[in-house]
Amino acid sequence: MIVEIARLKAKPGAGESLRGGLRAARAVIAQAAGYRGSVFHRGIEEPDSFLLRIEWETLEAHTAGFRQSRLFPEWRSHFADFLDGAPDVRHYEVFAEE
Repeated sequence: MIVEIARLKAKPGAGESLRGGLRAARAVIAQAAGYRGSVFHRGIEEPDSFLLRIEWETLEAHTAGFRQSRLFPEWRSHFADFLDGAPDVRHYEVFAEE
């Protein structure tokens, strides 16, 4: 399993809109092959900051499968207009868990 961590920042005053867009977009990403689940977080001290934790079966399921699929533009269409800059996306391997 691979974990994708994405940090997003909303444009000033667009935090609620970004939150709503991400909620709608979650139904899109859930259709992707290799998607295993996700948890989306909103900052407490910085409510315009968001953290997405998305689980994938493999790195390729995200980078080649989802990002090159018809779902990716649909996913982004729900929230891209509310972003302040590009998301910071990183991938991690799980090496210890309970």
